[in-house]
Amino acid sequence: MTSRRHDVRSHRRDMVDLAGELFAKGRIDRRTFLRCLTALGAGAMVAGPAGRALAADKTITVANFGGDAVKFMGEAWGAPFTAASGVNVVFDGAGPLPGNIKKMVDEKNVIWDVSDGDGFYADQLGKAGYLEPIDYSVVSKDKLHDWMIWEHGVANYAFSYVLAYRKSKYPTPPTSWADLFDTEKFPGKRTMWKWLGGVPEVCMLGAGKARDAIYPPDMDLIGTQVKALGDDLVLWETGGQSQQLFLDGEVDIGAIWNTRASVLERDSGGDIGWIWTDHVLATGCWLVPKGAPDVATSMRFIASSQSAEQQIMLLETLGNGPANPAADALLTAEQKRINPMSHLDKSFIVNTPWYAEHYDDLLTEWLDLISA
Repeated sequence: MTSRRHDVRSHRRDMVDLAGELFAKGRIDRRTFLRCLTALGAGAMVAGPAGRALAADKTITVANFGGDAVKFMGEAWGAPFTAASGVNVVFDGAGPLPGNIKKMVDEKNVIWDVSDGDGFYADQLGKAGYLEPIDYSVVSKDKLHDWMIWEHGVANYAFSYVLAYRKSKYPTPPTSWADLFDTEKFPGKRTMWKWLGGVPEVCMLGAGKARDAIYPPDMDLIGTQVKALGDDLVLWETGGQSQQLFLDGEVDIGAIWNTRASVLERDSGGDIGWIWTDHVLATGCWLVPKGAPDVATSMRFIASSQSAEQQIMLLETLGNGPANPAADALLTAEQKRINPMSHLDKSFIVNTPWYAEHYDDLLTEWLDLISA
């Protein structure tokens, strides 16, 4: 069943790409192209040639981390903005890592108007000259917690690294990050993110380190933990891949984003669950790369995405915690169950300023560690 579903998704993406190529070459007109997208259920989430072809028709491109985030951000944020403004929104799930943004800006070939990213990107990339400042005459500070505001970035949601697991494999659920590293009690393949975020905290908490002793991470200790897992460790590179690893049965337990865990719970019929204990809480962030094609429209899109109702829609579909405090009073009990912001009492909050200063060196050390 999983293989068939994957084949259908691949075929659907291929059809979207084909329609985009035909439109780009002038073989079909814009109305026909949009009808094709509607029939395929693609809406405002197409990337690649289709997105580039639409650029002449007032389009902005928003980068995110791929997988279901393309679809659900398109529904929660893209479609309402298009309906209100007439501007098409293309979601590109290529993965907006800092290096990708730097490369675009350095080469003066910026194709993203807005980029999703970790909160620390705002300070790290902003201070280095890679981002446009946020226009707070358009974007509302009143729709944010005070710790979600930066000169070059603005929070769009909260998310956590949680310990997800397959219930049919482990009838007795894990209770802490230590269980991720316990291959006797919890045998089988496990997963963590290749690109570092959340990994140092997970490893340090898993080793029993006190919360006030997490920074700076002990990379020797982390290296020992990771190498002890050997072939049982599978690293995921994108959020979509972390989902697929569980759906395909390649892993049974792992540190993944709560956004993906909530979707997995639904797609697995409840077989995949997660725990909130010591969830590593971070903030997503809207960024506008320096030299973005349409900065003014980018700011309007960001302001539109601050709607509490739209953020709750994303919480329901993808598990992203609303950044707008006004959403809190509107949540149902079920929405609170999947909302990381409703479990602050169990959270470990990422030290964003520390990451902004040390991320590059730490990432280099981490990549050397996993490639050794």
